[in-house]
Amino acid sequence: MRRRWLVALLAAPLLPPLLYGLAAAVLSRWPVAGEPLPEAGIEIGVCSNGVHTDLLLPLAAAGADWRTRIDPAHFPGAGADADRVLVGWGDQAFYLETRAWSDLRPGLAWRALFGGGPSVLHVYLLRGAPDSDCRFLTLNADAYRRLDAFVDAALLRDAAGQTRPLHGRAYGRRDMFYAAAGAYSPIHTCNQWTTRALRAAGVETGLWTPFAGDVMRRLPDGR
Repeated sequence: MRRRWLVALLAAPLLPPLLYGLAAAVLSRWPVAGEPLPEAGIEIGVCSNGVHTDLLLPLAAAGADWRTRIDPAHFPGAGADADRVLVGWGDQAFYLETRAWSDLRPGLAWRALFGGGPSVLHVYLLRGAPDSDCRFLTLNADAYRRLDAFVDAALLRDAAGQTRPLHGRAYGRRDMFYAAAGAYSPIHTCNQWTTRALRAAGVETGLWTPFAGDVMRRLPDGR
């Protein structure tokens, strides 16, 4: 009897992550229907580093222009020919303190998951696609404007209506962090945020996609 209690006690910490993984495996495969994608229109991408997903969006399209939200002068390494933005949402402390995976600490990951701290949008200004796993799809103008409105609503603004860049906290000369709405949690992860953006555009998604692979598996493989 004591041995059984000991086994149960040792196994108890493993139960929540196992249930979380099982829920993700099931719900990420539960489809939320979307709209038919056009053959021609505005190309967007979803890019993954295996853990986190970003949206790859045109700098300007369908009446939506990122230059009204960001100052290109804040991206001196991007070049005058930059035509795309790579946008991701997440926990501010995790983003700013984890520039490389070697910087990851258990306490920081725990605070990001459960601390409910402030969030940021991470914006790269670039030309073309980044050197990562990207999937591409085409949206019509109305669908793209809905996606853009979702992303825009995540940006916090000051009393003058201007976005709030976090100066001095960028990774390099082509990126900038901006104060964002919402709080990271085990339910509302960075990858679920990407899925919600795609869903706003009428793209078919999984019901709940906490992991990067959950987002990517439903997207077209080619260009």
